[in-house]
Amino acid sequence: MSTRPRPRSTPPAIRRLTSGLAMPLGSVLLAFVVDGLLVGVTGGNPFAAYGALLCGGFGFICTQGENPVLQISNTIVFVIPLITTGVAVALPFRAGLFNIGAEGQLLAGAIACTAIGIKFSSLPSPILLPMVLIGGMVAGALWAGVAGVLKATIGAHEVVTTIMMNYVAQWFLRYLIVGGPLQLAPGTSKSSPIGAGARLATVLPNDNTLIIFGLPSSVYRVHTGLLIALAAAAIFAFLLWRTSLGYEIRAVGQSQKAARYAGVSVRRTIIVTMLIAGAFSGLAGATEIAGVDHNLTDKYFSDSTGFDAIAVALLGLGSGVGIVLAAILFGALHAGGSVMQADANISGNLVFILQALILFSIAANFVGAIRQRIPGLARPPTALPPEMPPAAPMMTEAAVPPVES
Repeated sequence: MSTRPRPRSTPPAIRRLTSGLAMPLGSVLLAFVVDGLLVGVTGGNPFAAYGALLCGGFGFICTQGENPVLQISNTIVFVIPLITTGVAVALPFRAGLFNIGAEGQLLAGAIACTAIGIKFSSLPSPILLPMVLIGGMVAGALWAGVAGVLKATIGAHEVVTTIMMNYVAQWFLRYLIVGGPLQLAPGTSKSSPIGAGARLATVLPNDNTLIIFGLPSSVYRVHTGLLIALAAAAIFAFLLWRTSLGYEIRAVGQSQKAARYAGVSVRRTIIVTMLIAGAFSGLAGATEIAGVDHNLTDKYFSDSTGFDAIAVALLGLGSGVGIVLAAILFGALHAGGSVMQADANISGNLVFILQALILFSIAANFVGAIRQRIPGLARPPTALPPEMPPAAPMMTEAAVPPVES
């Protein structure tokens, strides 16, 4: 008698990986399909648009003479702050908090970095560079700490408080560089530049006479803040899964009552989580000033890095590697928008529509998952699980056999 071989079951690790990747990949694919349909309906060529987007973001399929290495370097410059702010949003998510204030915390870090870099511009780099980076982290932590304290003490919702702190940071920045103490000169909307010792080194020499890949090396703006951002993602993963604080953060996010019963101080965990998240965002602002701009400008009035970080954190599923990959995608979209507008004659605003569609798709998946966890909102199962056979039918009175006397 021959026995048929049993089919091999998929290892649990592979099942978890594929199920975890299904949601973000499906969301991105759906967003690209819908966005392509919008381009086609409005008279554009979606294939030309996405070809130009690939060229601008990753240096692929460049048909108009663009330098692929330059396009990749531009993407990396956008990726650096997205990684750090993505971590700043993902960490509170794990504690059940919604940090919508990464933008304001980034601005606080940028302001502190600029002020310190101008005030102590004569200091050497080994002293001044750590000062501006730490100053940015402290400023971002204090900015987020306000929302954390209000949440822990009086129960003020962090969504409301962090949004309000965003507005405060934006208008405080405007005051500083438009008629304020950091303004470079009357009639300008930018600050004085920070000292040379407060600037992050570029990966390639900042030399107009050195030609690399057909262009002066000074045009490649990738700086050592990339290493800082990758370190932030690694620290986030280590903190969350390898420390007692990370366990407390995850416990509070799962159930505050259960965490309190286990001896976790919920108030302290909320405050500490927001402080750490703000420090990450402040670090992102400091690296932008120290590595790219070197002064505050009106660009920061409409900067959306902190808001893009929300989508990065959701798309990255709150993991360090996922956040890095999601940041690369969004950085490529930012860098590719201008090339798409120039080459395919399609507005760069299409990139923002694409980002919104990605966020909408992710949010829809999360809402469905949350509904299943809330009593009364979950849909009843349509069939019994295979391990639960249906109950035997109850015997009616007529079916009961007579008892012999």
